[in-house]
Amino acid sequence: MGSYWDHERKHWRYQFKRVGIRYTGRGYKTKRDSEEAEAEHRKILKVAPHTTQTPMAFSDYAAQYLQYAERKFVADVAKRKYSTFKKFIASQGDLTIDQIAPMHIHNYLNTLPTNNSYNEHRQELSSLFAWIKKMDPYKFQFFLNPCLALEPMAVAEPEPPTPTVEEVLKIIAAARPGDELDLVLCCLHLLGRIDEILRLKWKDVNFEKRTITLWTRKRKDSKYESDQMPMNQALYDTLKARWQKRTQDQWVYFNEKTVRDGKKTGDRYYHRPKMMAAICKRAGIAPIGKGQIKLWRGKDKGKIVEIDHYYGFHSFRHFMASYLADEEKISSKAAQRLLRHKNLSTTEKYLHFIDPHQRDTMAKVEGIFAKVHPNGTPINEKGVMPVDITP
Repeated sequence: MGSYWDHERKHWRYQFKRVGIRYTGRGYKTKRDSEEAEAEHRKILKVAPHTTQTPMAFSDYAAQYLQYAERKFVADVAKRKYSTFKKFIASQGDLTIDQIAPMHIHNYLNTLPTNNSYNEHRQELSSLFAWIKKMDPYKFQFFLNPCLALEPMAVAEPEPPTPTVEEVLKIIAAARPGDELDLVLCCLHLLGRIDEILRLKWKDVNFEKRTITLWTRKRKDSKYESDQMPMNQALYDTLKARWQKRTQDQWVYFNEKTVRDGKKTGDRYYHRPKMMAAICKRAGIAPIGKGQIKLWRGKDKGKIVEIDHYYGFHSFRHFMASYLADEEKISSKAAQRLLRHKNLSTTEKYLHFIDPHQRDTMAKVEGIFAKVHPNGTPINEKGVMPVDITP
């Protein structure tokens, strides 16, 4: 059937059959996106030739699981799963499910460059095998998930770069009035994720009660959940000004330039990947690191180039959580509610401060172990050794 426009859901989708099994994908903004996704979907089914064992081939189960993942998870998660399965087949071949042993998983994971990617790909493969067993519990009654034999690798998680107060003020000053400044202020005063803020609708903004409803899928079951957040005066003024200048009544961050089928239709912004880098450059803030990307269009398509990394919108979540804990002395529980984390342990990764109780405890011993005699004997606060060591 190929790519076609879904009039009911207002997006592009594709559908095709292979060996009697129907495969589909949905949610694409343009026909080109749908066709490219279909081509990629077909590739994973053609990595290895089919045999008489096709019904139990890894690629077939992976393709069916990806159908489920495209509807269950956000696009980036489904894309990551697809990439993992494709690389596994390329590394180990299109084995049947009952042929895959822990050694195959180990051999594949061992080709990955970092422990982080090792753990991530192990988790994606494990999710696939768990789903297969759940979908056909009788057929796979005695099937053991081969990933469970391999433990996750230790990962040293670096502290994410967080801007200083001075840098945040520079960013605010350098942001241009309109989308730039409004997004920066919304991220700061809502402590929200950029995709949640770009997804805001005017019906989520209640000026009378001064509340904003944020929708997130950062939950275990990946369902959209709503959280009501308070609107302070700075946020109220920002959104009230946007409301008065609006050109439509649905999206807070509306892109009038969106084109579909050669016509300007308008839609919300889905990504603003270059905005923060441009603001940081304008503010004179140095890059926080280096990275590499592959160019996907133009005469240098496919070329790997080095780029500078700057603070992103997510860095404001870390900044505000840390600032409120350090300067305003809010509790970890209060920070957890503002960040909308289910687990306190997740919040504590955002709070770059020392617990006051730890400071008080260590202050009690600072005078006892402050000085040491050259021979190793402690000296008390008055400079007198507690015992006579004269020979």
